[in-house]
Amino acid sequence: MVIPPNISAVLKAFPRIYRMAQDFYPYLTLIFATFRGRRGWQEHIKSTFSRLRKDVIIKGRPMNITIEPTNICNLFCPICETGAQVLGRDEGHMSLEQFRSIIDKVGVYTNTLMFYFMGEPFLNKQAYKMIRYAKDVGIPFIATCTNGDPVQPKMIIESGLDEVNFQIGGMTQETHEIYRINSNLERILTTLKETIRLKRLHSSRIRILAGFIVMKHNEHEVPNFKKQMTDLGVDGISIINPCVRDMEQGKKFLPDNKNYWNYDTQAFKNGHLKPIIKPKNKCDWIYYSLSILVNGDVVPCCRDPKGLMVMGNLLNQNLDEIWNGAPYVNFRKKLLKKQSELELCRLCSSYPASQIY
Repeated sequence: MVIPPNISAVLKAFPRIYRMAQDFYPYLTLIFATFRGRRGWQEHIKSTFSRLRKDVIIKGRPMNITIEPTNICNLFCPICETGAQVLGRDEGHMSLEQFRSIIDKVGVYTNTLMFYFMGEPFLNKQAYKMIRYAKDVGIPFIATCTNGDPVQPKMIIESGLDEVNFQIGGMTQETHEIYRINSNLERILTTLKETIRLKRLHSSRIRILAGFIVMKHNEHEVPNFKKQMTDLGVDGISIINPCVRDMEQGKKFLPDNKNYWNYDTQAFKNGHLKPIIKPKNKCDWIYYSLSILVNGDVVPCCRDPKGLMVMGNLLNQNLDEIWNGAPYVNFRKKLLKKQSELELCRLCSSYPASQIY
């Protein structure tokens, strides 16, 4: 559970209040997990006690799981490590058998499955079968994010997916393709409309969202995006603040409107890229969540797209020996003591709150 974007945008004008809200919000996840009665809430309670005690050996298991079905993409978005071709990992698709093996190990504890990471999930031809398997195992909430190009609307509706987010880079082809290189906006909107139509036809409960990646070249299109998506009948709209890796990208892509920034504006003026939220030796992700790369490697969170901090491999090990194994324990010790020295934490703007549905 994270602070809703509309509330977050207002709070960012008051950095001190924003930091307090980020600190307080994770406590609501325990309330939601307990009283909504969903799978994994017992693990969440145990993990919360571990978090409050600042344990490095966690009593509960992770209930928020990210799985990377592929690290291949058909687009070349310049900020994305995959699109910029600087990911530094072998490209590939996870097989259906590998996915099933992983789900069989983590599914019993999983409340939320995020079915994407550093690639376009639906380039994996087994993606729909993977989602169906995870849903049949009993995972309550499965969500994914897509650039919309390879999506098959009928199969989306039939897969059992709970939420899909179509991400758009502009409201004209000209602005869209500045960042979404090799993408066709008309095709994406056609696919989005068809997915909405089939949802209504079959009375599906899937939530269809539209996300707008706001940048310097398209920020003037935000009102148009909101209107068009509302008219189309999407279930939700998100304005996505860009995450950049360095000052050069920041100068090129960060919007003029600082309300869309995750970064300290004064530090940026002085030539430094620093998140508004500074690492302060705590992070909920290390208690509730983990990310699984296409080859089965486990990393702490989505801030490690290159797989530099591998905690273990779920194709070769079981969950417990990874979750409280030496690499994870040592990582938690360092994070709780000197988080600012961890490379993956330095540009993180969302470390306080892991997401739960």
